[in-house]
Amino acid sequence: MVIEISMSVLLIAYGVLVLAFLIFALVNLYHILKFGFLGFESFFVTFIFIAGTILVLFITYKLGVEIDWTQTIAF
Repeated sequence: MVIEISMSVLLIAYGVLVLAFLIFALVNLYHILKFGFLGFESFFVTFIFIAGTILVLFITYKLGVEIDWTQTIAF
């Protein structure tokens, strides 16, 4: 018995996980900026966090564009 699923299912699952991460990240940033110390350290950590998130999203976008999401995966 062969089960085939479209690769777009993986893309949708990834999108849901990215959305969940962004929600948690926004809550995290809110708490850092509202309740954290307004010093160099908090701004530096916030900048590194945002820059790292943007870098990971950019890299996954560049890799994801090259994939044919209409293909199927057989198990």
